[in-house]
Amino acid sequence: MEEKILFVKLDKKYYDILKEWWHSERVKKFWDNSPEMEQDVDDYVLKGQKTYYDYYIGLYDGVPYALVMTSEQTQDDYYKYYKNYLNKTGKKTYAIDFMIGNDEFVGKHLSSLTLRTFIEKYSDEEADTFIIDPEFENELAFKCYKGAGFKVVDTFIKDDGYFEGKPHYLMIRGREKEKV
Repeated sequence: MEEKILFVKLDKKYYDILKEWWHSERVKKFWDNSPEMEQDVDDYVLKGQKTYYDYYIGLYDGVPYALVMTSEQTQDDYYKYYKNYLNKTGKKTYAIDFMIGNDEFVGKHLSSLTLRTFIEKYSDEEADTFIIDPEFENELAFKCYKGAGFKVVDTFIKDDGYFEGKPHYLMIRGREKEKV
């Protein structure tokens, strides 16, 4: 199954599909749909300007079905919850956001495999620490991330932004170069 999974950088070809996913009721429940995030995607795709995230569309046998967002984390970044968990060996640490956007792929048991495949085959080769932070209420995401090899290292409550006041798990995974 893994050989059918491919990732490409988000471009104009997949722009409308991503917008459709983001505005679906299923995704809006746990996804930052703020005007700032919309602007970040618009700048990335329409102007070729990266502000904070890189965006990757997951294709399964050629069909778009998933999104992975990555951002390198450093001590200078604004996301204070991650600072104690950054890689200390000189390798890079990346935060990841992930979704299955295409409703036809929900419940197909591809989430964990998709995330593992992205980390092991498509992420920055200089990275060996990956951080993800699902909300407590997002049980499906938590289960997916555990299945992808992430371990809970902390919890926190967001004190600003789109998820202000919501408790989150802080989960970490290394690059294992395992067979996915």
